Order: sequence, then structure tokens, then C-alpha cells
Amino acid sequence: MDPLIESLMLKMRHSRVYTAVTFARLFGVSEKAVEAALATLIASGKVRTCINARRDVGYCLSGATPVSGSPLRSDATTVATPPLTRRVDGALAGYDRQLDAHRSLAMLVRR
Repeated sequence: MDPLIESLMLKMRHSRVYTAVTFARLFGVSEKAVEAALATLIASGKVRTCINARRDVGYCLSGATPVSGSPLRSDATTVATPPLTRRVDGALAGYDRQLDAHRSLAMLVRR
């Protein structure tokens, strides 16, 4: 087996997306050599193409991701109160004292 292919398989981790440029810089070889090695891995079914954050062609390990020992945490939150509709039109009320404090502080600094 090609040593570049073995090195690629050792570096790749589940749930990570890699680009050919990343591997070319990491191993100090040309991008075409990395793409040829990745094409071999894709043909064997060990690697598949993925979409990364920059929407470039990315490569990731195929198969299921390993299950961690920690339980899955839900990101969903519940709301204990009914939804409120806030009105943002009309005059602001209740800010007079705070605006007066800011104005008096500004006048003190100005003197």
C-alpha cells in the first residue's frame, strides 16, 4: 500500500472534514498526489466527499461516527411562560430618571 494512503488514514478522524490542500501542506507533497490518494480511498469506500464550512470539496471518513460514553445533551429548551408580544411603537416611558442622571454627569464632566 502507498505510504501516503496509510498516512492519510492515520491522520483522518471521524466527524472532521479535511481538504486536499490541508493534507498537501501537512505531508509536504503536491495537491495532485493527495487527490490521487484520496481518489483511491474513495474507490475503496473508506473515504467519502463532504461539504465543509467554506463549501469546498472536503473529504471525511465513511461509516458511522463512534459513539462516545457520555449521554447526548439536548440543545432544546422549554419555556415555562406563554409567549409575550412586545410593542415597540409609541413613546418610551420610564427612562426620564436615567437620562437625567446621564445629562447631569455629562454637565459635571464639562465644567
